[in-house]
Amino acid sequence: MDKKTFINQVGHLFKGQVLYAFTQWFVLFMLARFGGDAESGIYVAALATTAPIFMLFDLNLRVSRSTDHQHGEQYRTYVGIRFCCLVLAVAVSLLTCLFLYDSRIGVFIAIILYRVGESISNLSFGGYQRMQVSDRIGKTLTVKGFVALSVLGVLIPLTGNAIYAALAMAIISFWFALLRDLPNAWKMNEPDCKLSVGSVALAMKDFEASRRIVRRSLPLGFDAFISSLAFNSPRYAIQYWVGTSALGVFGVLSQFAWSLQLLVGAVGHAGVSVLSKHRMDNNRKQFWRLFNRMLASSAIAGVIAVAAGSIVIPRVIGYFLGPQYNNFYLVLGLLAASCLAGGLRTAGRATQATGEYFAYLMFDVVVFAVSAIASIIFVQIFGLNGGAIALVLAFGSALVVALVHTYRFLWPEENEMAQESV
Repeated sequence: MDKKTFINQVGHLFKGQVLYAFTQWFVLFMLARFGGDAESGIYVAALATTAPIFMLFDLNLRVSRSTDHQHGEQYRTYVGIRFCCLVLAVAVSLLTCLFLYDSRIGVFIAIILYRVGESISNLSFGGYQRMQVSDRIGKTLTVKGFVALSVLGVLIPLTGNAIYAALAMAIISFWFALLRDLPNAWKMNEPDCKLSVGSVALAMKDFEASRRIVRRSLPLGFDAFISSLAFNSPRYAIQYWVGTSALGVFGVLSQFAWSLQLLVGAVGHAGVSVLSKHRMDNNRKQFWRLFNRMLASSAIAGVIAVAAGSIVIPRVIGYFLGPQYNNFYLVLGLLAASCLAGGLRTAGRATQATGEYFAYLMFDVVVFAVSAIASIIFVQIFGLNGGAIALVLAFGSALVVALVHTYRFLWPEENEMAQESV
């Protein structure tokens, strides 16, 4: 892939991810505006409860598929595994929500359905990345975002109810997953096999291939699970110690701030498959040159976004939703945490591209440990600001660990391998 094509794909992916992230934030914003902080809070609680479970059972097959240049497993096997794991994810999520919440369970069920659609699309995006056509992801997310904005922009002001917003997101998610994302990715990755229930089921009979993929992807699944728990730990603490309405405020501000992670991490998403290809072809020089440029681009984008966003965002959102949202220090902390999280994702692409999934898992173990402990301590002391402090400490610590591992251990090891092959 030449430089121009790569930059073009990053651009499309970035625009699509930012628009769709804005759509997800728009749901919370509109619920807070027309339903109140508590209505937004219950929506955030449903997202926070289901996210780690789906992350675990998804096995992060998107990354596993997008970097599958050496193993050559069939895409249909990935699809079969994804559908089997979705059955487990739905069952565990439903039981968890029924156990934890005795009211508003309809919102949680709708969010579970939304998660299913997103999971199917996510694997399809891995199929696009494997074929190095990441621009298709951006285009899909752009169309999906405009559709969701159009529907929810009318629905939420009329109802002000979280369950209708969640159901609308679920329907849109399913529509794109089953009628656009999965068929298109299948056509590119399995051109000689027609997509059908039978073809997916037949692929699952190859237990050896399924076992190889699951074994290779399991560390990625645990990594995503732990990462999600780390991200949501302040939310759990805020709901427990401060309340659902406060969670709504935190959710609106953090969801907006977290879109910065997409800005910082867009280059990494588009570049991980290229890094994997460079390593397979033993192009070590190109591998590290691209990785260093990805890291530098992420840092520059993050600094600019934090500086500008912390001044503008709290005033604008506070104007529309109330003074409780005009919190400069909370927004600054959330933006900084999001920037650090995006940098961590980019820094971890080298380990993903080289197949060191266990090392990547260790980065998020650091995130989770620091986030959980810091959330318990600081939320009780500083309230919402304590949640931001916990995230900054968590992702900052993990980023340092990731950079030390990459340049202290992975870089020398890869260079030694390159010298031996000459």
